[in-house]
Amino acid sequence: MLVVCVSSTDPDYTTTGPVLLELFGQTSSGDAVSATDIRRISDLIRAASRWAETYVGRPLGLQVYSETLAAAGDNLLVLGRRPVHAVLRLFDSTASCDATELCSTDYRVEDAEAGFLGRDKGFAWTAQEIWGKGDFSLGLTGALLPGHLTRPWMVEYGAGYVPIGGIDSGSGNWATQATSTSRTLPDDIERAVVFKVSEWWDRLSGIRSERVGDLAVEYTDRAGTLGPAEALLEPYRSAL
Repeated sequence: MLVVCVSSTDPDYTTTGPVLLELFGQTSSGDAVSATDIRRISDLIRAASRWAETYVGRPLGLQVYSETLAAAGDNLLVLGRRPVHAVLRLFDSTASCDATELCSTDYRVEDAEAGFLGRDKGFAWTAQEIWGKGDFSLGLTGALLPGHLTRPWMVEYGAGYVPIGGIDSGSGNWATQATSTSRTLPDDIERAVVFKVSEWWDRLSGIRSERVGDLAVEYTDRAGTLGPAEALLEPYRSAL
């Protein structure tokens, strides 16, 4: 089970400056861009940011999660959200009567981008077994129950990218334990949002072709092919 504990309010993954530069070759509105256009661009930025999350298959902004997990008996736990920003707490049980919180020195973030949490002592296998009588010289024999994995490991952690404005280190325990409060959002993701806003802007404006000097460009639909925004986000997509 995955629960969002702390969430920022729908972060945008770019600002109007880069979009204005892409559309009009300038980073401020000036006389060429109306207040109405700026509001429209802001709305498109919000929509393109949500589109980017849908395309990659997960939230991109930093959030705090509580997640219960099964283990395979090795030294890794695979968290459901990435990249892992900070682990706040790790328990070996979800039952309040017998749960033990592990010391922070007992585990580590093995691979933040992959969402791997490591522990030298390992994470006990959580498959349930059904026991029956076997050869008395060998003792009891056990068989796995298909589809009966328990999820006793409970992790509270922050995952996702710190948005453009950063986070306030005084905004809570999750922030003070963060590895960084400055922006970690990759440039590729911001650029993809800028490209998607530009694409939607051209469609809203009815632009199908344009000419600059001797260069003529005609816009066509890209059915079956990746656009520039999609191509930038491909490495961040979650496996289905």
